[in-house]
Amino acid sequence: MSALGGIAQSLAQDLAQRLRGRWRRTLLNPGRGQRALLHLPRVLTSEAEARLPHCAPWSLGPASFENLLITLNGVASLVNLSTALTPHLEHHPNISLTFDSPWRHDIENVTDPLDHYAIPASIFITLSPVEDTKLWRSLIGDALWRKRSVEQIRDTMGDAGLPLPPMPPRHPDHAYSRALLGYFLQLAPIDSERLSEVSEHLLKTLDHSLQPIDPFSLRRLENGGLFRFGAGGFHCDEQNDERLHRQLRRSRKILATLCRDPLPTIACTGESPSLHTRQMLQRAGVTTALFDTEGWLTHRHDPLALPRISINQTLAQSPGRLFDHLLGFLQR
Repeated sequence: MSALGGIAQSLAQDLAQRLRGRWRRTLLNPGRGQRALLHLPRVLTSEAEARLPHCAPWSLGPASFENLLITLNGVASLVNLSTALTPHLEHHPNISLTFDSPWRHDIENVTDPLDHYAIPASIFITLSPVEDTKLWRSLIGDALWRKRSVEQIRDTMGDAGLPLPPMPPRHPDHAYSRALLGYFLQLAPIDSERLSEVSEHLLKTLDHSLQPIDPFSLRRLENGGLFRFGAGGFHCDEQNDERLHRQLRRSRKILATLCRDPLPTIACTGESPSLHTRQMLQRAGVTTALFDTEGWLTHRHDPLALPRISINQTLAQSPGRLFDHLLGFLQR
């Protein structure tokens, strides 16, 4: 197929997806009694940067985020986590927004618009920032795109026995952004502990603006009544009982000092937890756990394996694509 033919096919598929989403929106009560948890990505301060290939799969821009909130507000009741976990028979679906990050800047970029529209959300904090699964991508991507510490990053990756990132051109452009995306996808299957070690080293040595959220900022947000905080970033499938118990005890202790009323729910990385993982969570005293298994909530779901639907830049900026994506899960 020629390049022109490929572009035409892509445009046709995009149009079909938008139209299908709008058609599904007109169905009689498509979301009556339905419930869902949405997993929001990082929100950047620049819309243009968020739309770059190496950022778009894992980021939203401020305009796209606001568009997402307005769109959802028009078709659903945006509720807190406990309400979303409770069955209902209302006409509109109940949708709760969730977000995972330990970083103050990321949290403020999300909570400021939510506060403006009085929309509640649950924020899950990775209490050990180096275990933030997105950290390596943020550190490497931000530095290379701005042509900072290039040799240092390449030396770090080489010393860790990992593939080297592409060298940035004199003026990083769309093609380089696509090359960074390919590099990130190449690293994605690598063991998370190796990437966490890289993140820890780069966090200490690179010039960056990342700062964990401080107790004062967290208490201020919590006291506003819209936001509640819980523990996140648990790699449950990679742990044994003793390590998970230790991590949970530590997270509960830290959250108790940060929050007035921390969430009992935890957020875990990965999809479709095994029976062993669910039993391990139960033995550790966990009552509710969220995973990135796409789908709406039903009475059949195990409370220790609740799904969250991930939202990306493409979905956020197009109501048609968003409706097609969300309502498509109802027909599975």
